[in-house]
Amino acid sequence: MSTVTKIHVQIGQVKTGKPGEVLTAILGSCIGLGLLYPHRQSYGLAHCLLADSGAASDEISGRYVDQALHSLVSLMQIGPADLRKVRTIVVGGANMTMPVDTDPSRLVGTINANSAYKAVRKLGLRNIHMDTGGALGRQVTIDCTSGEVDVIQIPRVGG
Repeated sequence: MSTVTKIHVQIGQVKTGKPGEVLTAILGSCIGLGLLYPHRQSYGLAHCLLADSGAASDEISGRYVDQALHSLVSLMQIGPADLRKVRTIVVGGANMTMPVDTDPSRLVGTINANSAYKAVRKLGLRNIHMDTGGALGRQVTIDCTSGEVDVIQIPRVGG
């Protein structure tokens, strides 16, 4: 019987995984940004709080979508020739409060999701799976042995 190590990716963190590990995050308006490179058995997940840092740096951080993507590419040593082999997931971006008088495009969850999609496309990543929006949180899990991704919607408490 093999042991699987579960790695919880908290807000603002970027984590990588290898076979025998599972990356997981619980998301609301935050974005779970994942890069899957099965050919190398390399996987990464960032838990992004906000859309854009203004200027991504060499710091390893998941606080902002643009910085998280830069961090994942760096940690996983993904070069331009690798981009076609990488799968991308963008999960979360729920509008947890859904104020009735607010345009949904102005809510942080929607802004985060749009920013993540634009950032991965700008980098040249094309194989993108998105599960974003709505009013429910999500739990994302990346099995680093099989490369399978599982997204579960989390029901609202009391509603």
